[in-house]
Amino acid sequence: MKIKKTEYQVTSSGVTARIALLADLHRGRAEEVASILRDDPPDLILIAGDLYESPPRNPFDVAAALTLLAGLPAGVPTFYCRGNHDHSPHPEVTRALSDAGVVELDSTCRTLPAGITVGGLRSAHYTGKVPDLSFLADFAALPGYKILISHHPEYYPKYIRSLPIDLTVSGHAHGGQWALFGHGLFAPGQGLFPRYTAGVYEGRLCVSRGLSNDVRVPRIGTPFEVVYLSVSPAGSEAGK
Repeated sequence: MKIKKTEYQVTSSGVTARIALLADLHRGRAEEVASILRDDPPDLILIAGDLYESPPRNPFDVAAALTLLAGLPAGVPTFYCRGNHDHSPHPEVTRALSDAGVVELDSTCRTLPAGITVGGLRSAHYTGKVPDLSFLADFAALPGYKILISHHPEYYPKYIRSLPIDLTVSGHAHGGQWALFGHGLFAPGQGLFPRYTAGVYEGRLCVSRGLSNDVRVPRIGTPFEVVYLSVSPAGSEAGK
């Protein structure tokens, strides 16, 4: 299955940027992903979790993550927030993140000169199932345009939608694994016929289908993808 480059647009309040969203690399084709980014460098790269495999579900498998990080385009601000598979740090990945200049956000945020503040809401899959709501409230209260990296799209209706956060980017759902008549069949955390599997919802949530498959069930109609998200005020164009 070829990795697709998917383009979406969302309207902002005065901010213009072209963002690449990566999610669910797992053990995927990292060099192909890096090549797409180098051929078409965005203004900002956001990695929404499951960059590699860690226990207890799987033994550590970090080879694809190391390849991706080594191949990222130089000079592009890049932010990473963990999902449920990569919840345990690995020393080689930690060094590779640092070498690549990637900023890990774990209930933290960083403001860019462009007036964008990026925050990371780490997966609560192994920590009581409820994410860090205190961080969410503090992040939502910040001024300016706010982008939240949250691996789990099912957090959006429960914890995020009611807050003044401009954009949330997620993965995890793998497009619903099988797409029937344009709708995903199943997603962890959402169950059968999930609502949030791929695309832009309410102009505030962007969900990637992800970059590989970590289960034995094949993906049907849910291509691997690098998402390019153009953020701009109404009537203007973002990035290139």
